[in-house]
Amino acid sequence: MKHTFAFIGAGNMASAIIGGLTDKASADAVNPAQITLFDKNPAQYARYGSDFPVADSAADAVKPADIVFLAVKPQNYAEVLAELGKTDTSGKIFISIAAGISTAFVESYLGERAAVVRTMPNTPLLIGKGVTALCRNRNVTDAQFDLVESIFASRGATLRLDETDMNKIIAVTSSSPAYIFLMIKAICEGAEAQGIVCGDLRAAVCNMVIGSAELALQSDKSLDELIRMVTSPKGTTEKALEVFHAADFEDTVSRAMDACTKRADELSQG
Repeated sequence: MKHTFAFIGAGNMASAIIGGLTDKASADAVNPAQITLFDKNPAQYARYGSDFPVADSAADAVKPADIVFLAVKPQNYAEVLAELGKTDTSGKIFISIAAGISTAFVESYLGERAAVVRTMPNTPLLIGKGVTALCRNRNVTDAQFDLVESIFASRGATLRLDETDMNKIIAVTSSSPAYIFLMIKAICEGAEAQGIVCGDLRAAVCNMVIGSAELALQSDKSLDELIRMVTSPKGTTEKALEVFHAADFEDTVSRAMDACTKRADELSQG
């Protein structure tokens, strides 16, 4: 890949994306010399080694780049964009990876001609199993959007959306790993409460989740049919599900997702 990149913010998500870009197993692997980093916390650079150029400011990092990842926290976007708005940003693609940052918000600092792709990745991106939702503003060409999507596709699955759905998808694919982690934690603690002592317990529960998800992906059966496959009449699973139904499990998940989306709307900028 002949493009040059800048990462404003060099934390975990930046590291995951850079891992995909520089993966030597890929025919399009990017040389670290093509990627310039800037982070206000120099300690973040330690994870990258000495092959990556480091800039003294966000503006300096962006100058040689044609693809710019805005990998800072949402509350820091205004400060970063205000600095970048004073520089020449023509011909560059800006990629937001923060919740609630609209393409219009980025444009308000960089100009109405700025090419902006808004993304919402999730933490499994760190191990190449992520899901990233994407949308774009009117200035991003089809070829540019395909390119950006391919970068995230190297670290997992992708999903193209209208921008009106970007806050909603947070509850579906971005915050949702926390729901799964909570479920894994609850099952492990439930096993321990029943007296199961096993050093491989967490691994067993995680593999159960992986296997269940893979079965759901590969099967042509509905989710209700898959549930029935596990549930024998008057059996153990039926008793467990009765407890979930009594506690309005599905409604609880729905209400949690609604709360997530409401908070995303509250935090939105632009």
